[in-house]
Parts: sequence; C-alpha cells; structure tokens
Amino acid sequence: MKDKYGVNVHTSYIAQVKRMCGLDIGENYNKSKKENPEVKRCPQEKVEYIKDALRYFSIIEREVKDMNIFSVGDGEEYDLTRENYIAKTHKRFPFYQNPKRYQNPYFAICPACNNPIQIINLFGKQYEEEQTRNTTMHGRHFIRSVDGLPLYNRENYDACPIHNPIAFRIRRIRENEPINEEIRELVENNRNKIAIDIRKITGILLKNERINRILDDYIAARDYCYTHTNRYNIPYSILYTRESINLFGQKIDTSDLGERITLAIRNNSRYFDVKVGRIIKTVEEFVSLYLLVANHRVQGSKQYMTISIEERGDANYVLFQEEVEMKQYIY
Repeated sequence: MKDKYGVNVHTSYIAQVKRMCGLDIGENYNKSKKENPEVKRCPQEKVEYIKDALRYFSIIEREVKDMNIFSVGDGEEYDLTRENYIAKTHKRFPFYQNPKRYQNPYFAICPACNNPIQIINLFGKQYEEEQTRNTTMHGRHFIRSVDGLPLYNRENYDACPIHNPIAFRIRRIRENEPINEEIRELVENNRNKIAIDIRKITGILLKNERINRILDDYIAARDYCYTHTNRYNIPYSILYTRESINLFGQKIDTSDLGERITLAIRNNSRYFDVKVGRIIKTVEEFVSLYLLVANHRVQGSKQYMTISIEERGDANYVLFQEEVEMKQYIY
C-alpha cells in the first residue's frame, strides 16, 4: 500500500477491514492495557486501499459469486432457505463459528466444489455485498479454510461451475466425460421437477406432453454434452438449446412474470389474446406465437438469460422481452 498509494495503515485498520469482510482476525496479542482504550475507526479511503490489497493476495474474492444452494457434507444438496439451513445445520459447529472470530459466523459447504461457503443475511439485511449491493440471503465462497469444514482447495474452487460459469455457446462439446452421463441420468430421472422449474423460469404452464417432447429431443441430440451445461443449470441448458416453443393453447402462470406476459399479449398482439389464463387466437389466418430463451450473459456474480415472446404472421413482431436472473437448481 505504501508503494501503490503512498500511505501506511495501522494493523488495527487491517483487522477492522478483515472483520468487515467476515474474515478470521485471530487473537489480538497487542491489546491496550487501558481500561477503555480509544479505538479509531478506519477511514473509508483506507478501507478501499486495504480491500484492494486483500484482493491482490487472494484473501478476499475479486468478484463475489452468489449461490442459492448449499450442502452440509451429507451427500445431499439443499435449496438455501432460512428454514433449510437451520434444520440441516442446527446452527452448531462447524456451521456456526465463533462470532468473535467471524463477524458473520454462518457457514456451509459448496455442493459443486466442496469448499467452505459463508451464508450472508441469514436473518435479514445484515450485510450488503460491496460489488453487487445484494442484501438478500445468499451463499458465497469463503476462500480460506474454516475449522471443522473441508479444507479450502483452490483448484476445485477455480473449476467450480458456480464460481466460474461457462458462457452458453453451442460450439464446444465435452467428449466421453463422466459428467455427460451424470447429467443425462439427472434429466431422465427428474422429468417432473425439471418441468416445474421450466414453468417457473418461463412463466408459461407448458403441458407435460410438450415438455416431455422437449426433454426427449434434448437427450436424443446429446445437448447435455455442451461445455456450458452443469448439474445446476439443466433447465436453462434445455431451454437454450431447443428450438422456439409454440405457445398457442398453452396456459400462463399467475406469477409476476406470467402477469407481465399476459399484459404484453393483451396490449400488443394483433392475433392473440389471453382468456381465463389460456392463449387463444383472435383471427382465422395462419399465425403463431413462440417462446424463445436466448442471450446468456455473465456479469460479475450473476448470470442472465433473455425470455422473448414473438408473434409470427405476415411479419415477425416481439411482443415481450425480459432479461431474467438465473439461479441454481438441484436434482
């Protein structure tokens, strides 16, 4: 910091910033002997200098990666909710650490790379991510070993599909790798849950027959072999690699996304309407309405895809388009 910024920082400032970042600051063996010692607060300018140094030495992450799943080392994966976390960890060691060492003492295990993760905002808005300003409950990798949890492994962390996702591109195939067969079996054995998740993602209550045809095509084409596919993004991989989906006769979900789609069709369509939640035609001509999922994008800690509803008649017309944030799904 002296070379880069021309300033010196007191060790107490470094300890304060490490505590802000949820890091173990260890025992202070140089405590003042005064009964009520004055503790100076680290100036914000130096907070940023210290964080820059911590990133340089990989003590904190350069980019925070949010996750909505966790493990406790029992071979299972769980959705990250307050109820699930408390039920599976009982808020006991090693998942609950000494709050004197960690400002945020709640931990779990990443199900993808078996490294420690820290649970942020378990009980409300307690912490705001520096880069993403995220104040909701989520997990993030903790790039140091934590007592009682699996030792931090940098190689596994770098290869973790949650920390380091691959952009969706229908170009690169994994050849003869065990993960391919693992994903194929997950698709085959979890058709009902994948159908539910596809409906949540799209806001469209696609019929089981339609979804099963989509899954059959996905498996037959071996699209699960693309390098962007991992066990936590299966429904997105399916939607991304399949052709556009004809929506005539399909029902629309009553979710917020579904309501926005309904409003867009009612206000913008020349050929279709929504009656009692179902998409109907209002003309005799041969026209169609299609769902497209495309444009995968990685930005910092988050991933996004674009959902579009396109009307096709004498000309193509986009009725609805919205970028949605992706999440992890477990099967």
